[in-house]
Amino acid sequence: MPYANRIAGGRLPGEAPLAPYPGEVHSLHGVGWRRAWRVIERESHYAVLGLQHRADQDWPFDLDATLTIVLGDASLKQTLCVTNTGTRAMPLGMGFHPFFPAAPGQGTTLGANWSGRWGVTPDHLPVGLAPQAVVPGPVDVGPWQVNNCHTGWDGRAVLAYPQHTLVMTADPLCRFLQCYRPAADSAFVAIEPVTHVPNAHQLRAAGVADTGLIDLAPGAVRSISMTMQVLRHVDG
Repeated sequence: MPYANRIAGGRLPGEAPLAPYPGEVHSLHGVGWRRAWRVIERESHYAVLGLQHRADQDWPFDLDATLTIVLGDASLKQTLCVTNTGTRAMPLGMGFHPFFPAAPGQGTTLGANWSGRWGVTPDHLPVGLAPQAVVPGPVDVGPWQVNNCHTGWDGRAVLAYPQHTLVMTADPLCRFLQCYRPAADSAFVAIEPVTHVPNAHQLRAAGVADTGLIDLAPGAVRSISMTMQVLRHVDG
């Protein structure tokens, strides 16, 4: 928040260049993950965090954000809400970036439905959207190496482990699923519900349709939610 993944070279159309993420040539993931949030409210099973951002070299628009976290007996729900507190429309993107254990030989599989898949350049930018039929069955995450954005996601992903299954569901605004596992021997996988394709700002400026960017008017509000439910296997 206020965008997911990368903007190539930090070049936000119509604005001064954004500061690149340290060690990167691109700007990365916006400001939400790099700023201190304040605790607005908290109880034993939930918390509400808040962030006020004012235009700077990392993001040239004013916004307020809240993140609500609710714990159940075997579930976690997060709701991210962004308000445009500035005087001009803001190109908004949002997403979640959960990491999950996925070591080789662990027996982890991913089940998810999508309709297309963006290729990726060596510097992690999307290129060449290709139609992709619904995945015929769970993907074995063990040998998977991936950093791709999947389009037409139906909002549900299932990670199955030998002892339990994790079911992720996300808001309909999250029509894109970014999957990230940097190497075949990585011990984790990131399954990321997001509202737009990486580098959406430049892609839209180049005439690419359906990038998922939201033009948020002054005073307007958008929110997304993600729920994760753990189902423990019962030995039969």
